[in-house]
Amino acid sequence: MKNLKNYVVLLALLSLSACNDNFLDKKPVDLLTAEQVYSSPEAVEAYFATLYKDLPIEDFSYCNGRFGEFPGNGDGYTANWTWEATNSNNASNNDENWGKLYRAIRNVNTFIKEIATVTLPEATKNAYVAEAKFVRAYYYQELVKYWGGVPILLEPQTAVDGNTQDLNLPRSKEAEVWDLVKSDLDFAAANLPATSVYGRANKYVALALLSRSMLHAGSIAKFGTVDLNGLVGIDPAKATPYLQAAYDASKAIIESGKYSLFNKYPTDKAQNFQLLFYELQGNPEAIFCKGWDYESTRRTHSQDLMALPEAIRSPIGYANRLTPPLDMVERFEYMDGTPGTLNIGTPGAYVHYKNPQDVFKNKDPRFFGSVISTGSSFKGAEITGQRGVIFNGVRYNGTALNQYFDIDKKQIVANPTANSVRATGNSNNGASVFWLKKWLDPARPANLCVDWTSETDWLDMRLGEVLLNYAEAAFELGKPATEALDAVNQLRTRAGIAKLTTIDRTKIRNERNVELAFENRTFWDLRRWRTLTTEFSGWIPNGLYIYYDVNAKDYVFEKTPNGGGKTYQVKDYYFQIPSSERSKAGSLLGNGNPGY
Repeated sequence: MKNLKNYVVLLALLSLSACNDNFLDKKPVDLLTAEQVYSSPEAVEAYFATLYKDLPIEDFSYCNGRFGEFPGNGDGYTANWTWEATNSNNASNNDENWGKLYRAIRNVNTFIKEIATVTLPEATKNAYVAEAKFVRAYYYQELVKYWGGVPILLEPQTAVDGNTQDLNLPRSKEAEVWDLVKSDLDFAAANLPATSVYGRANKYVALALLSRSMLHAGSIAKFGTVDLNGLVGIDPAKATPYLQAAYDASKAIIESGKYSLFNKYPTDKAQNFQLLFYELQGNPEAIFCKGWDYESTRRTHSQDLMALPEAIRSPIGYANRLTPPLDMVERFEYMDGTPGTLNIGTPGAYVHYKNPQDVFKNKDPRFFGSVISTGSSFKGAEITGQRGVIFNGVRYNGTALNQYFDIDKKQIVANPTANSVRATGNSNNGASVFWLKKWLDPARPANLCVDWTSETDWLDMRLGEVLLNYAEAAFELGKPATEALDAVNQLRTRAGIAKLTTIDRTKIRNERNVELAFENRTFWDLRRWRTLTTEFSGWIPNGLYIYYDVNAKDYVFEKTPNGGGKTYQVKDYYFQIPSSERSKAGSLLGNGNPGY
């Protein structure tokens, strides 16, 4: 704690120096008291900047060393574990994350303890404590999602740098951790102002996190099982109060009138949905955002570099790291509300299309706002993904981009000849003909999309999610069907697709799948619904190949499995507690979670 206090005192001194040019008026660091530090608005702002920086927001840098591929670059999305993306690895365990979260919690607890000793108006103190408790709730809801019950620390510990004294407490039950999250967020919502600067918590940000967290906890109680005497899993009797809390928090946001669905471009529904995630400043739907801007935050990411199709990739060469599979694409319905299965036929009975885009005709505009598909344009370039050609009933697969098929020689060649047709596209069709569009900067020139240069902000909480939380909580609580139906139909109307006339669990869940695709919500949904082990048992993601039929002079599509199957076990609903932490804590953490 001494190191932390010295850090805050130093920040305070720097802040004081910035507003006072008289060197003789400056006090040495070791002469500044806690009263002077914590009553300084500049020092408090600096402290909160650190707390927010450490928030485990699951954004472009979500893997952050946790999940393997390209740490820090966004290729480790939780989306990669489900049908949101095809290039996936199972999650790896990262011992560092546990320690990082507890060090961050210690910082919050230190602030809450010290601010109580400072002479400030009670309303000011309460607002500071409320914001700190929002941050602490964010940390704990991350811990409990991953590991179930964890040690609850509400006082700053004497150890620093992750020493064992910090964890010399037994695990609390999972429900007790969720109860702490609720308590902290209730306090935050009651004491924070209704408005705040961009990227900081206010009353409605706290309510949005409460909505999300309590829906998760209520689902665990309703669909999960209790093990280790409640260290993982929640008593089913707690499902209703948790779901009611999610319902109430969501309703408070909706009825406040503070937020509305983004609808700046109503005549182009696809563009409207795409730019919802790009035009965040002043966005009426945005509740809580994380800024990525080198000039003001010294933070950048590499989303554009990693996700762009090869046709417009950067000079570095990375591209196509997130390719939505056919399974995800077909979750998007058609505009008339019919199921989203593509009409492609079967091998030997293909459906032919003159224009590759015709296979997606009348799809939910959210599909076009979220995904780049073959034959569409992005950043002024046509994006094509073609696997090969079919000639006289024989399939010829390409081996590289921009190849040709020599009709006379009946072979794939690198360059066009006197009698040839295009055999492959300008972007990879090794897995599918889809590329991620959501979160890409539409205005950034492709040649500038290099490593660590993207500055698109992350939209962490928005009204769209709150409406879906409200719909799900209302349905699971047995509220009148019109409540869930109206909430879901607000999103469908904004999207430009047919309203639902009836509502059920499957429809609500599919609406979440498409509305929140690639927002790092789906994997947690599958976990809390406990469907990961059933819906994805032995699951193999499907890609979509496109071939040019030389004889018919049109295109055909072929569904194809991509990679090996995935296997999920019941134990995968929780991560194993890091072995290093179990070793340090001895019997207090036991053997960790069941099944490992």
